[in-house]
Amino acid sequence: MSGRTAQPGRRSRRRGAEGARGRPGAWRAELAGLLRARGADVAVLTALVLLALLPLWPVFATGHLVAAVVGGALLGAGLAVVGALLGWGALTVAAGAVVTLAACSALGAPTTALGGAVPTPATLGAVAQAAVTSWKQLVTVLPPLGAHGGVLTAPYLLAFVATLAAVTIALRTSRPAWALLPPALALAAAILLGTSEAQAAVPVGAAGALGALAWGTWRTGRMHPGRLRGAVALLLAGAVAGTGVALAPPASPRFVLRDHVEPPPDPRDFPSPLAGFRGYVKDHRDETVLAVDGLPGGARVRLAVLDAYDGTAWSVSGEATSGRFVRVGERVEPELREGLRRMTVTVGEYADVWVPMVGRPYDVDFTGARAADLQGSLYVNRTTGTGLAVAGLRPGDSYELLAALPPEPSDSALGGAPVADVAQPQALFPEVATAAAARLTAQARTPLTQIRAIESGLRLGYFSHGLEGETPSLPGHGAARVDELLGGEAMIGDDEQYAAAMALMLRAVGIPSRVVMGLEAPPGAGGHVALTGDDVTAWVEVPFEGHGWVSFFPTPDEDRIWQGESPSPQNRPQPQVLQPPPPAQEPPDVPPTDRQDVDTEDQEDQDAAWPRAVLVAAAVTGGLLVLLAPPARRPAAQGQAGGAPPQGRHTRRAHRRRVGGGHGRRRRRRCRAHPRRHPPRERRGAGAGAGGRRGRARRARRRRRVRARGPQRAGRPRLLERGRRHAGRHRGGGRPPALVAGPAVPPLAPAPPAARPRGLTPIGHPVGSCPHA
Repeated sequence: MSGRTAQPGRRSRRRGAEGARGRPGAWRAELAGLLRARGADVAVLTALVLLALLPLWPVFATGHLVAAVVGGALLGAGLAVVGALLGWGALTVAAGAVVTLAACSALGAPTTALGGAVPTPATLGAVAQAAVTSWKQLVTVLPPLGAHGGVLTAPYLLAFVATLAAVTIALRTSRPAWALLPPALALAAAILLGTSEAQAAVPVGAAGALGALAWGTWRTGRMHPGRLRGAVALLLAGAVAGTGVALAPPASPRFVLRDHVEPPPDPRDFPSPLAGFRGYVKDHRDETVLAVDGLPGGARVRLAVLDAYDGTAWSVSGEATSGRFVRVGERVEPELREGLRRMTVTVGEYADVWVPMVGRPYDVDFTGARAADLQGSLYVNRTTGTGLAVAGLRPGDSYELLAALPPEPSDSALGGAPVADVAQPQALFPEVATAAAARLTAQARTPLTQIRAIESGLRLGYFSHGLEGETPSLPGHGAARVDELLGGEAMIGDDEQYAAAMALMLRAVGIPSRVVMGLEAPPGAGGHVALTGDDVTAWVEVPFEGHGWVSFFPTPDEDRIWQGESPSPQNRPQPQVLQPPPPAQEPPDVPPTDRQDVDTEDQEDQDAAWPRAVLVAAAVTGGLLVLLAPPARRPAAQGQAGGAPPQGRHTRRAHRRRVGGGHGRRRRRRCRAHPRRHPPRERRGAGAGAGGRRGRARRARRRRRVRARGPQRAGRPRLLERGRRHAGRHRGGGRPPALVAGPAVPPLAPAPPAARPRGLTPIGHPVGSCPHA
């Protein structure tokens, strides 16, 4: 038996096409003849293309995929048959392909078409855009993608182009075996764009390969009865082998592009939510952060899972070991199971990119005005069960969450379970964490007892948010803050510090751990639960084999308050307030230009005050000069051998003798012992000197007294004159001023005895006393 048939030449096909156009109804006969001759080729190649696109089913998991793939394959095969029948060239076939794809664009974007079948301008635009962007969505969006937008454009184009190329090669070339290349390429593309689940793809691939081999052998005319029996046996062996391979677990996951293409968002580009923990308690303590309908009492809503620590803050690593955030298509998980809980979440005083999740999410559907933006920017990490919306949540946004709440295992169930070996990013932590962990776990022997020892040791600390009226407690969880918590006088902090410290201590003893930040519903709550800033909390999770990640809570009770010292008031800077502008200053008083405008009464008061001010200033100055004047010192006596004269010899009588009588030479020598005590008259001022007014008056009085004593004491004027010369030398150290002869003074009458002055020396000193001695 041979499948080789005569190939019609190009000229005969062209004449047949011209004859078919010239005779009405002739093209039907020509088409029927072509299908009888090449119908098997068209059917086999179309089936091979459909079989090659089966790996795309887990990616979409919707019935619209079947319509898009089957419709695209039939349209491609039909266009290839028409082109071969009419003898179209490559350009004509390409133009026909564009028209066909546009006319049936509802297969690529069924959600935008009328009734899912009639294309609209929105359908044409969606398919045109998806022809470029849908390939990226296949490897970046978390399956199943569903049928929203134009995501089905990629399988629609694959089926159409592969079938068109395969059938065209089979009908219009002399080497039909090359027609197996397009289905093979379609199979490779479907595997790369599919998922890592390879169990269903193995038997399908084996069946397709055996079918292509049998068709190629038959189509080239190399199949005879003996080879036919061999081909059947080969098909059966391949089916059995494929079934065995499908039942056996794969040694390693299949290579697919979505596992090696990094999603656009990087969680490390966003700040750690744990760094803003104190802000929720301080600013929104009594305000609603999230409102959840259908949340059971005591359930926890997780915001982010933090597994990387750099010495400053716990953050989301984004590494493959911790799971990756991928786009969400129609739902998070491809298959839904029973027992799921549906909840409605309404965002209150919360604005961040981290989407609150409960348990293990299966489906997330946003509602409201920003539903399209949020749904298109939603990324979910299946490993940690957290979500990320690049558009960011705002107050008023809402979404429906379908999730499963896993049960919490007891210590008895965890007692025999080992800690799972999970690869985690490297953490940098202070040495005090290692020392504290070693001290608390010194008596522990199993991983669970070590975890409980660290948890109970931290719960012996004290609780404080560091707000006004509470024990001082700094925010943050950097290395310095953890060192202060574990190595200070007392452990004082809140959920942020205790959870960060416990995770570091567990890492120090070799136990995998991570920090989770979220909100906890009050016990006994149910139905509609309003979660406030006071419900924000943080805890630690540790993986156990067979149980997954188990939660631990190291934060002390809120009634444990440090009583070591009274809390001192903290320096809380007040917000700056704009001060009002200063009032306008009054213009200064300008002095009057006219002297008549001056107040005369004030001037008179000022004139009357001048004498008093001068007197007061003089009195004060004189007193200060008297107090500050240096005391008089006694100089050494001159003319004595050996220095100063002996004390006691300068008596009043000797002084009077030296001044009033005796030899002038001796008198001058000895009286010079007190040069400061008899100052010259010139130093006493104009009135006190020998030539002054008071000096002349004093000498005149002396002369009158001498004359009044009578002739018996006539010799005294010479002695008086000699005493004057001595006084001049004694006081000034030089010659006395020359005496000028004046007119003769008549003698005075003798004074009565009672009025006569007695006891005076010639120079006016009282007898028996010297004021300078």
